[in-house]
Amino acid sequence: MPYLGKEPVRGQNRELDDISGSFNGGNTAFTMQVGGINTSAGSANQCFISVGGVMQNPGTDFTVASSTLTFTTPPASGLDFWGLIQGDSVNINTPADASVSGSKLTNPLDLPDNHKIRFGTGNDLNIYHNGTDSYIDNVTGAILLRTNNTETAIKCFANAQVEIYHDAVKKLETASGGISLTGGAACNITALSDGATITIDMATSLHHSVTLGGNRAFAAPTNQAIGQSGSIFITQDGTGSRTASWNAAFKWAGGSAPTLTTTAAAVDRIDYLIKSSNVIHAVATLDVK
Repeated sequence: MPYLGKEPVRGQNRELDDISGSFNGGNTAFTMQVGGINTSAGSANQCFISVGGVMQNPGTDFTVASSTLTFTTPPASGLDFWGLIQGDSVNINTPADASVSGSKLTNPLDLPDNHKIRFGTGNDLNIYHNGTDSYIDNVTGAILLRTNNTETAIKCFANAQVEIYHDAVKKLETASGGISLTGGAACNITALSDGATITIDMATSLHHSVTLGGNRAFAAPTNQAIGQSGSIFITQDGTGSRTASWNAAFKWAGGSAPTLTTTAAAVDRIDYLIKSSNVIHAVATLDVK
């Protein structure tokens, strides 16, 4: 709308809390607050300040810096006060250290792809998602995954070296030469479903067992992993005399598959190593007692 004189400053006017109770003829600096919360002005020229009914001249009678109002002459005790801040300046209060609780944050706290949470003075640790994968990037020291705030479970170092611990004792370590293992390594023996055709899923375990309830055919295993090795334990049922045929993927010494022990409840063990896809070297240990 039309106006005469200086263009008015746009923004929300803020009437200051009364500070006259702190006037003592000695203090010159006072904190500006609105509703008990610190507030600031862009400059003294945005402030209307009255002391004892007399308007003060900005820059001469008073100055402002952030939320501090400083008078050139200390206001005497008993004088009244009135103040107003006008203008575009947006008052953004800075919370005191350790004053923001979790309940004041959005739950969940959502960040878009490639927006990082950074930790450390030198931005040493970054956590983010790039739209496809999730990343924990560390540039200083190691990453430690701990339990009970004290016991380290996993340590990750430069060059992707990893150490895995149990009860504060290192059990596995990766290095340029391979893997170092402390203590024993165990793998479950997975029971196979008996049927006319038995198909081993190599992804379920290294070791497998089955009790034959009739003459059976072992098909080519699924999910073969080159280099995988293990054992197949074959037990005759209470009747016995069960036979087994083997898919061509199984390769035997001399080219012939073994004849299983046919005694009731007899146990044979087939040890295998997957050399390549559908090339499984196998050796039989018969009638294990």
